Amino acid sequence: MSEPFHIAEYNSLKAEILLKMKQIDDSFRFMLIAVAASMSWTLTNYRAFSGGVYVLLFFIPLFISLCFTIYIVRLNKSMLWRTAYIREVEKRYADDGTGWESSPLHKAQVNKRTSFASAVALIITVDLITAAFAAYMVFTNTTAVEAVQGLASHI
Repeated sequence: MSEPFHIAEYNSLKAEILLKMKQIDDSFRFMLIAVAASMSWTLTNYRAFSGGVYVLLFFIPLFISLCFTIYIVRLNKSMLWRTAYIREVEKRYADDGTGWESSPLHKAQVNKRTSFASAVALIITVDLITAAFAAYMVFTNTTAVEAVQGLASHI
């Protein structure tokens, strides 16, 4: 294939990576809003449900959090596949030390991985908080028998 083809593909992939980065950022914000809203709604409305159904409500924030976590992980993997290809294009066509993925500044940031580790820690923290919320609500608002009956009635 020709050099113009690879350059056009490089530019396209770079734009896709930037879009995925924005999607990850937006998804994390939506995750926080959705989890907070579902926790608030659950706290104010669970008593209106009877027959053990309210036990399921306690797990809605956890379900939302885990769905967003899976989505964000998939976006990140998709982004990583594109960056690997860009590095290969840069090895072939860029001068040493130049390029979006090959620059010394970028390599220094990748080796630190501080922002990625912080993002992962925040996402895991939200997942753990929602799991703790579900456990706390189940144990403080039901007996063990009610919890099991409520869950079993909907399986």
